[in-house]
Amino acid sequence: MSIRTRINESPSLRKLFRNRGAMIAMSIISLYLILFVWIITMQFVSWVGKATDSYDLRQRPVMGALLPERTLERVGASNQPGFGMVAEPGKRTEHVKFYFDQVGKIFNELEQRNNAQGDEQDDQARTNEDILESSRLAERRVADMPIDELRSKYDAGMAVFAQQDNLRSIRSTLTKIELALDQLDEFRAMLDTKDTMSEEDLEVLYDDLALSLDEIVLLLNEYSDNAPVEDDPLKAIDVTPLEDSMNALFDLEPQDPVYDQAIIDEIEQGINAASEGINEAVYSKLDEIEPILAELYPVPEGLQGWIYKFRLMLGTDQQGRSIMLRALYSAKIAIQVGLIVSVIAVLFGSVIGAAAGYFGGWIDHLVIWLYSTFSSIPYLVLLVVLAFMFTGSMFEGTLIPLYVAFCLTYWIGPCRVTRGEALKLKSLDYVQAAQAIGASKTRILLKHIIPNTSHLMFINSSLLFIGAIKGEVVLTFLGLGLKEGASWGIMISQSKPEVVSGFFWQIGAATFFMFVLVLAFNVLTDALQDAFDPKHVG
Repeated sequence: MSIRTRINESPSLRKLFRNRGAMIAMSIISLYLILFVWIITMQFVSWVGKATDSYDLRQRPVMGALLPERTLERVGASNQPGFGMVAEPGKRTEHVKFYFDQVGKIFNELEQRNNAQGDEQDDQARTNEDILESSRLAERRVADMPIDELRSKYDAGMAVFAQQDNLRSIRSTLTKIELALDQLDEFRAMLDTKDTMSEEDLEVLYDDLALSLDEIVLLLNEYSDNAPVEDDPLKAIDVTPLEDSMNALFDLEPQDPVYDQAIIDEIEQGINAASEGINEAVYSKLDEIEPILAELYPVPEGLQGWIYKFRLMLGTDQQGRSIMLRALYSAKIAIQVGLIVSVIAVLFGSVIGAAAGYFGGWIDHLVIWLYSTFSSIPYLVLLVVLAFMFTGSMFEGTLIPLYVAFCLTYWIGPCRVTRGEALKLKSLDYVQAAQAIGASKTRILLKHIIPNTSHLMFINSSLLFIGAIKGEVVLTFLGLGLKEGASWGIMISQSKPEVVSGFFWQIGAATFFMFVLVLAFNVLTDALQDAFDPKHVG
């Protein structure tokens, strides 16, 4: 009988396949399952290559892209945004500086090697090619050019960085002047109450005013010495009147007014004008550095270029690892946990539930006592305790504690539901007829009771699959699941400091991939209940 014929003859299947939402959900789940099968297959192929020492799948750009070790590989600077978006100038500078630091490590190692070879020959010293290869970031590597030319471009980029650092220093000086002006304004306001001050307090206030003026004059002179623009308005300000006011305050013979407010206003206007120009100059240096970086650390082209861009599609985490690869590989972990837990828990719970409902007696009482006892313990607490039992064991940090914790917790629901169904089925005519012709209780259980609870198994499997995925994320986030590698729980846990700094790519990716999978299974579960529940079948 063909599949189409079976669907047409089954009201439940017809209802399921006519549900458009269920079909979309099944399509999404199928994509996740294809990803799961692909990763599992490539891991096996990689293991075969290592075992036979015949090939290294990590060197294959497509087949080796989703191997677990590639999820731990650095592919770029820290916290790069995804979808080709450009970070704010401060972050852009950090990203560019990271690549120049990578090149700088090459020259440091080359110098250390040359110095060591000058003393005595080191047979273990790495070649130039090995040193250059060590700076590789996935498919992106340092440009293939002579070392001298590489050094020349590196020095040119570092010179621009030095200019940018000088501009930042000047900008910092402007900030210090602003702070000194605010402090001066506070001391000036205190002069309004000088009539109520003691002579000693007034002398202290004069000293504070004088020191503030002295600091402003010194900072202005420092700025004038380093300012890159000759016609800068701050450089044209004559600070001699401020120096005279400062000396008068030190002599405890203040002028009236204490200082010329017009000069202070002129300084504030000059700071506002200079700050805009310096900020533009700092950011414009990026436009000079990035072309040098493109020659020094070019983005790969062709197939490797497409794969590298795919790695950076969702940006990088704090360790510079690909968020896209980690999110995709985490889907494999989630599906693996969901499949194993749902299959074991549903089979175990359904079998003992059916046995309890059909056999009755002491078996039924024992099963009821078991699931009542487990149900009385808060679900999350029981999961945490069971997972915590493996702390310090050889299985700590693996998925084994999660499997055990989930399976010992999730069998309760299928057991209770299947027991109720078995109580109803054992009183039906076909079961009574099987007993009348002498069929054994075990045969009736296996041939008539359990098969007729299969629709409940499907529904419970879908529900437990969702629960296992969410439980794995929660326990891993709490530190009781996976310790290393890629997992949505690990990604969410590691994104805490990133969220504080306004970087949401990692937590957003983990949450999105988990949300889509859980939502698809929720929709499918509702469709299964609607289709296979006898009260809804028409």
